[in-house]
Amino acid sequence: MSFFEQTLAELDQVETLIQLERYLIQFSELPHIDWCCFIVHRDSTSYIGSVPDGVKQKLTFAALKQLCLHCYKPCWSGSEKLTKVALPQASLLIPIVTSRPDHACLILGFTNQDVEPKFAEKLGWFWQIVGTYVYDTYRRLNETEPDVEVRLTPREIECVHWAAHGKTSWEISRILSITERTVNFHLTNSMQKTGSANRQQLIHNYMNNI
Repeated sequence: MSFFEQTLAELDQVETLIQLERYLIQFSELPHIDWCCFIVHRDSTSYIGSVPDGVKQKLTFAALKQLCLHCYKPCWSGSEKLTKVALPQASLLIPIVTSRPDHACLILGFTNQDVEPKFAEKLGWFWQIVGTYVYDTYRRLNETEPDVEVRLTPREIECVHWAAHGKTSWEISRILSITERTVNFHLTNSMQKTGSANRQQLIHNYMNNI
């Protein structure tokens, strides 16, 4: 089993946030890496892993939001995109694409401040995959059934209601006197709002909240 496969396989065994923190801390034992921290903001900001002194003060929710808005790929501290955020020296920011209105990233701190930024950013693509799996694990450990009735608009609820009764998008469009495209638009929005991966999961969430 390769290091990459082993890294992802170990995440499948994580059952608690404490285990997730230990999982991230172990990366500080790798060559050239001093610390590793996963940061996510949902209702509040969580810092998981080895967090250096001062990082929590610098990486507030406002700073994290700016990072996620301006960085679409791994970025080295000091790059133009990060000039407005005071990241620790010799650190690599790995933004994580989230399916909810969360903001999340993985940050690696390097022991050698002379590490070539281009080399570090190339490593970032590997860590971006790891970060995505870390975020999915975090969601799995914190997931609660979403409140469909509260989050969805009346029209979205109507579309989900008829989908739950086995109606196709075309049939729903006939019932509600709207286009099939509009039905799919409302169902897609509903999936995004509730964090549902597909229509079946959306219906499951709806049926458990009526």
